[in-house]
Amino acid sequence: MKKTLPLLMTVLLASCQTIRIGMNPAPDANAFLDALKNQDISAIKNSVASGSDVKNETLTKSLEKIQNSDSAASKSAKEKISKLEVVDCYMGSDRSICKLSNDSELVLKKDGLAWKVDLEESTFSDVFEKDMQSLFRAEQPPEYVTIQFTLALLEGNLEQAKEYSTDRTHLMLPLIVGMMSAAQQDQSEEQKTKMDEARKELSSMACEVSGD
Repeated sequence: MKKTLPLLMTVLLASCQTIRIGMNPAPDANAFLDALKNQDISAIKNSVASGSDVKNETLTKSLEKIQNSDSAASKSAKEKISKLEVVDCYMGSDRSICKLSNDSELVLKKDGLAWKVDLEESTFSDVFEKDMQSLFRAEQPPEYVTIQFTLALLEGNLEQAKEYSTDRTHLMLPLIVGMMSAAQQDQSEEQKTKMDEARKELSSMACEVSGD
């Protein structure tokens, strides 16, 4: 009996330690980053908590853009992603926060004995998208950016308008896009014709670059 008790205690302590390690959010945060580095969209989906559909779709589109391009921007994006690391994690009872090397945070939600990334609550999503947009926008000529932004406004496409504008402009975009959409609903046939002509004229736009 004296020999059995210490052995039993050892097993119990080992079991407790295993459970504690399993609850640590760092491995699940790293699993998400590994899937991101491998551009494994299926693995990313499995690492993300339910309710993050919008941000997950945006993330997927960015990864597909990187996968389908051999441009300098795509290579820079891959390099930037490869350097992402978990710096530290703070574990709560049902929510945890992991700080990343790009000064963003992943919020993780308890899911059984594991953790899943809540992209809607994580600052990582916005920081990542901002970085990716900056990289791809930098290699696009000003005419292209201007045309895409203007078309987005004309078509009431808020997300596309954000992609081709600065953070300061983002604050005004919902109002501008809302006004444009409302105006288009009340257009006469003559106004619609003029709008179509304006879209066609955009292709001949020329820009003069001065400084940055």
